[in-house]
Amino acid sequence: MKVHSASIKKRLLVSVGSNVVRAAITFATNLIIARALRPSAYGDLMFLLGSFIALRPLLDLGASTAFFTFLSQRARSRGYYLLYFGWLAAQFMVALLLLGLLLPQSVFEKLWLGHDRGLVMLAFVASFMQQQVWQTVGQVGEAARRTVAVQSMNMTVALVYMSSAALLAVLGVVSIEKILLLLIAQYVLATLFAVRRLRGSAISSDAAFPVRATLGEYWRYCRPLIALSLISFAFDFADKWLLQRFGGAVQQGYFQVANQISAISLLATASILNVFWKEIAAAWAENNMERVVMLGALLTGFLLPWARQIVGLVLGEAYLPAWPVLAIMLLYPIHQSMGQIGGTMLYASAQTKKYMVVSALVMLVSIPMSYLVLASRSGPWIPGLELGAAGLALKMVVLGVVSVNVQAWVIGRACGWKLDWAFQVVGISLVLAIGYLANHAARLLWNVDNLRLADLLAPMLAAGVIYAALVALAIWQWPWLIGLDRAELVVLAGKLRRRSSMKAEV
Repeated sequence: MKVHSASIKKRLLVSVGSNVVRAAITFATNLIIARALRPSAYGDLMFLLGSFIALRPLLDLGASTAFFTFLSQRARSRGYYLLYFGWLAAQFMVALLLLGLLLPQSVFEKLWLGHDRGLVMLAFVASFMQQQVWQTVGQVGEAARRTVAVQSMNMTVALVYMSSAALLAVLGVVSIEKILLLLIAQYVLATLFAVRRLRGSAISSDAAFPVRATLGEYWRYCRPLIALSLISFAFDFADKWLLQRFGGAVQQGYFQVANQISAISLLATASILNVFWKEIAAAWAENNMERVVMLGALLTGFLLPWARQIVGLVLGEAYLPAWPVLAIMLLYPIHQSMGQIGGTMLYASAQTKKYMVVSALVMLVSIPMSYLVLASRSGPWIPGLELGAAGLALKMVVLGVVSVNVQAWVIGRACGWKLDWAFQVVGISLVLAIGYLANHAARLLWNVDNLRLADLLAPMLAAGVIYAALVALAIWQWPWLIGLDRAELVVLAGKLRRRSSMKAEV
């Protein structure tokens, strides 16, 4: 067996490091575009792109996952690649034909809420190139163990996109159409370059290609995923469509920027969890969810009281009305970190059916909940609460808490654990209270209403020191918050001190 020169450890480090850096670059790019377009146009852009991201599972039906799985098992012939690329081409042509010619104007206007057909088609092409074509390029490279090449290309694309968006912003010519054309151009060029660079990777010299056997293999793999693909499409599309329909483009813009900022918070939480991964895995094995929830809550507890300042700093005054949406969305990562670990645990223990059932039920419940919080109070159908972006954010947080705890109940029942949920209420409430107390202490000494970085650095730093000290004191006083007793906490503190001393000596 031929061993690739890049070690698994190197590939893992490159993949994790580049993904973190690329996420930061993508976040900065989105901020540049959001500030340049302002809430209404940015909301329209996100609705158009998001509608086709939601459509992806319906077009794909799990085939991309099957493609990467089979490709990772062994090198495949050219015929295998041509079959899958033909499937991608079929998706593209059928969708484009429906959007351009076959879909009646009345149906089209109801789905895309009055947007121009040409602009919608541009959004589809941009989304397809980014989500389907470019992802396939990455899968081919990863299957051939060309992780370094794949990640370097991803990084280059992200940097080019940010530079191009920044140039358009400086020139004052940013528009929805130009951003979509920029996405199409960069992914077409990047794909052509990648095909040239990865040519011959993971291609078997075996000329035989059993088409019927391969199609059967795909069918057996994808058949259980088809129903979930349909539900995933309805779940994702409903949120975006209902918010655009009842809240409008501005509320869509508010929600999307809040979602992106909270996603960075989730990435930071995931990084913290990776550092303590061994302890977290042990915590799950010991039915000790306290540590998982508390680690997820630590960052949120500090950031949430500063939601208004964060929005003002990174997005400008046009987005200040979005700060309550961000405040709610910052609660979202707390349980999502626990959900990620729980989902991995179900997959690792081959309990995929339970995972699918829980996921499907949550998505089916989500759709009527979205209608309830977004629909007009005086609508012709069932009246809603008309809460806009804040309502959708609240639904996501509440449903996230419920779904993660249902998942934990399923895992606990399978493992014979007796679960205690009280610590979630106490622990999360405590860190939020400490966060607001630290924020109030900073406000006594500084004026934090000036939305300038130079004016906010000192108060946020002071609040951070107070927050960290009070959280440490709370954990010392009540170690059960992180699933320990006092003796175990003393042992852990000793280990940390010895580790710090060793690093200082080095």
